[in-house]
Amino acid sequence: MSVVTEVLTSAGQIDKQEVHGKVKALTDHIKDLQHGIYNSITERYIDFYPSYNSVSDLANEVDSVKNQIEAVSNKIDSEIKDQLNVSTAEFQTLTRELQEVNGILLVLKTLVELQDALEDVAKANKQKKFGQAADCLANIHDILSRPLLNGEFEIKILNALNTENKIQKQKLIFDLNDVWKEHVVWISPEPKSTSGNLIELKLITGKDSLQVLENMISAMEKLNILDSKIKAFGELFVKHIVKNLLLQDAVDLKEMSTSKEKSLKLTLKSKVEHMPLNVNLFRKFNLVMDFLADSFFKLTVKWKEKEISLLELLGYGIADTVVDLIIKDCLSHAIPSQTEKLADFFKVIDSTETFQKGLMDAKFLPESNTALMNYVGNVNVLFAKKKCQEILEKARKLITSDIHDTFEVSPDVTLHPLPPLLKDKSISTSTPPVQLAHEEKLSPDAFKLPKCRISLSINNVVNLAYEILSEASSSSPECAVQMFYAVRNIFELFCSVFPTYHRQSLNALPQFSALHHNNCMFISHHLMTLGHQFSLKLPPTINSTFVDLIPKIRGIGTQSFMDQMNSQRDLLLEFLQAANGFADMSNEEKYTVGEKSIIQCLHQLSHLQNVWKDILPVNIYRKAIGMLINTVVVDIIESVTTLEDISSFDAKQLDTLMSTLSKKAEPFFAIEGDDGNPNIELQRNVTKWNKFKELNLVLNANLQDISDRWADGKGPLAMAFTPNELKQLIRALFQNTDRRATVLAKIK
Repeated sequence: MSVVTEVLTSAGQIDKQEVHGKVKALTDHIKDLQHGIYNSITERYIDFYPSYNSVSDLANEVDSVKNQIEAVSNKIDSEIKDQLNVSTAEFQTLTRELQEVNGILLVLKTLVELQDALEDVAKANKQKKFGQAADCLANIHDILSRPLLNGEFEIKILNALNTENKIQKQKLIFDLNDVWKEHVVWISPEPKSTSGNLIELKLITGKDSLQVLENMISAMEKLNILDSKIKAFGELFVKHIVKNLLLQDAVDLKEMSTSKEKSLKLTLKSKVEHMPLNVNLFRKFNLVMDFLADSFFKLTVKWKEKEISLLELLGYGIADTVVDLIIKDCLSHAIPSQTEKLADFFKVIDSTETFQKGLMDAKFLPESNTALMNYVGNVNVLFAKKKCQEILEKARKLITSDIHDTFEVSPDVTLHPLPPLLKDKSISTSTPPVQLAHEEKLSPDAFKLPKCRISLSINNVVNLAYEILSEASSSSPECAVQMFYAVRNIFELFCSVFPTYHRQSLNALPQFSALHHNNCMFISHHLMTLGHQFSLKLPPTINSTFVDLIPKIRGIGTQSFMDQMNSQRDLLLEFLQAANGFADMSNEEKYTVGEKSIIQCLHQLSHLQNVWKDILPVNIYRKAIGMLINTVVVDIIESVTTLEDISSFDAKQLDTLMSTLSKKAEPFFAIEGDDGNPNIELQRNVTKWNKFKELNLVLNANLQDISDRWADGKGPLAMAFTPNELKQLIRALFQNTDRRATVLAKIK
């Protein structure tokens, strides 16, 4: 006889004491069943004992007890309630006890549901019904979210079941990844391989595989891992397919299909990057899109409250990247840089429009993404930018090239012809010019460069500027503006790049700094009129002038040459410093050192003469060599005039050294083909030369000669020396006698 029939008598009359006893017996039975279920689940999910059959038996027993409790509850409501109306408290106690039993039964039923769901997950996963397994995991998550009793045993067991749920979820994700790898296969060469040239994408799409793939996609969608998986596929797709199609024109693309699989093979025929034509790229890319659209990528999923295909989902992830790469690595190279080829670009526009529409029809490219057509549609700006980019690249190559290849600029070569000053033809040209009272006419040599040597590379830079402005004159206004400012950028680039790139040569090589000086003057010379020559042919919105760049360019040329001059001056002074002020020249050893210092100075000046004379303009060369000779002269004068004692033999030795310099100085100013007198040029450019010569005379003169040349402050000696300097020399050269005192008295 069952527990229920023991509780209920055949006549339906039960006294109160028997009811309490039977409910207690039912409670004890439930607790025994609870203990059994707890033990079984603990053994399986905590202690990991194989106890599958006992859990299944206990689950059946839970269902049986549930039915018995429902029967007892119905009997109490229909038959016992009337007998307990005299004792409401006893009825409430009996009801509460029955509710407690129901609460325990609810926990047991929940545990049984969790156990059944976990077994269903494992079973569905084994049968590759991944979508069903994902549903079971979602059901387990919902069950675990319900409020249950908070007893110690319940918490421990629920934690174990929650852990098991996470394990099953990760196992399902792991299995889904394995299935993905089995059906989506990438074959590519190793990164360090030198022989591999085959990239293959293989999609397993047989009839049996398609159902597995559908289950896989469904499960990934439910587990919220589909987006990340498609994103990872998209990254490989861009790396292996898109970039190779963009960087290699010699790519053999083949699609192969069987009843079980589809494969796409890319064979790289050459390791050398060669940009493909846009038509070839579009054709191959369309083949790739057709390949994907004909595979499981046509399956639909729910994404952001709408149904989309996997191909469309792939597009949401990588379409922007693909479009940017196509623009950067294909279409940008199709932009012409020559005006005559501009008409052919309209074919590129047509093919791009067709290509973009095809991507939108395949749902790979969102309709809002019109970047491809926006790019090629702005053809005038693109042409101008491409042209300017090539201009600057060519200019930079010229600026950073060797400047030692030179040619001679002749004074009889003028600038390019200047345009008429009157722009408006309606203005009368018959008005006589206004005559100014003291008008000075411009020299006919104003637009001529003096004879010098210029670097071929810099001449090519200037010629490039003329070519670009000539082309801008016949271009559209948009292009003309861009090209004009590209020419300005050429000279800005020269100012920024040349001094930095050639810094070492400018500092170390006198010839290099001289050429740089000439180059800067040459550029500035052309910039004076360059803008005006093209002003009538350029858009009126352009302030077509380059004169603002002239001071900057002249400045870097002048500063570079002056830095070189300072370096040469310091070197000459270093040579002279070894002479120790030319003191005690009667000492043979000291005389040898002094002589050596003079010879070193002359040798260095001779070297500068050789590298500068044929490069610099005559006037610049004479000023430069004159300043350096003057440095030597001034140092010798200061050294000799500060000596306190000069013996007759010292004076003779000093005279010999100074005469050596005097004899060698004049030839530095002799220029072949120039009518200038070297001696006159020497005196003009070496400011202290007369003083030097007078000092040389004083060293050989007697007191009377000195007095005569002073001539009461009116003679040549007075023009060169101050009274104090001359007195110091006399005291150093002559002994203290009445005659010396007389001469000293005259010098004032």
